[in-house]
Amino acid sequence: MNTEALQYFIKVYEKKSVSLAAKDLFITPQGLSKTIKQLEMDLEAELFCRGSRGMEATECGELLYARAKHICYLMEDIKKEISIINGRKNILLNVVVTYATTSAVPPDMLFGFSSVYPSIKMKLREFPDEYPIDKLFEEQADVGLVLGHEDIENCEYELVVPGEVVIVVSKKHPLAVKNEISILELENMPLVLKSMESGKQHSLVDKCLEYGFAPYVKHEMGNILAAHILCEANGYVAVSVDFIEDAVKNDKLKVIRLKEKIPQNIYMITRKRDIQSKTVTLFRSYIKQYSKERIKSF
Repeated sequence: MNTEALQYFIKVYEKKSVSLAAKDLFITPQGLSKTIKQLEMDLEAELFCRGSRGMEATECGELLYARAKHICYLMEDIKKEISIINGRKNILLNVVVTYATTSAVPPDMLFGFSSVYPSIKMKLREFPDEYPIDKLFEEQADVGLVLGHEDIENCEYELVVPGEVVIVVSKKHPLAVKNEISILELENMPLVLKSMESGKQHSLVDKCLEYGFAPYVKHEMGNILAAHILCEANGYVAVSVDFIEDAVKNDKLKVIRLKEKIPQNIYMITRKRDIQSKTVTLFRSYIKQYSKERIKSF
């Protein structure tokens, strides 16, 4: 049994079809079937049975799937560790970020990690803020920098940038005379919220409900700059985050803090390991140093 066979197994499990999995893997269905059969012989267990919905995993198959990704990740970590020991170059570190986090943790700072450690090549991928966070770590990410850390299983997290929800209005808006307001003052105001992951609602909505009213949500948008335009043109009230507004200053808009604080923090997420890989450990230290320096500068 090798990691390639496990990766093939994972693909068949997720596609529930040998032919569809083979297409994604760029191999023949016959070759894939042979690999799965050999894996079953190695484990002395049947992994799949054909059902009405395609290839259905057996109880043994479910057990293997629950462990297979971790085994593959562990082998990749071992390879990276050996590469570092042997002084090889181009060790790959997969980092994922969301749009909002790059406003406070800029890409040039992230890529600076490879300048400090030339033997480690960093691959940086950016996702919308509403992208399901737990899915990021199904994409073989080593480290993630994301807003919040809820609903992420088998991961460790560390605070990188503290933040809070703020309100943004045109300087012509009645609220613009204030530097801080109560959430109760938002009742009946037309709000523009940031889009959320399917099945979740914005933390400001939760806070409004806690205070006894349902907010009037006019629009939900993924792009805060588009929300700014609506504030200027239509007098809407945008809901944003303080560090995002610090990064995209607009002289025509007023940023107002809430008396009822709603945290919106950036966290560094890593997979939970008994022994963390040296590459990830180095990156964590690099980011923690940046976080300390950033806090000192404010």
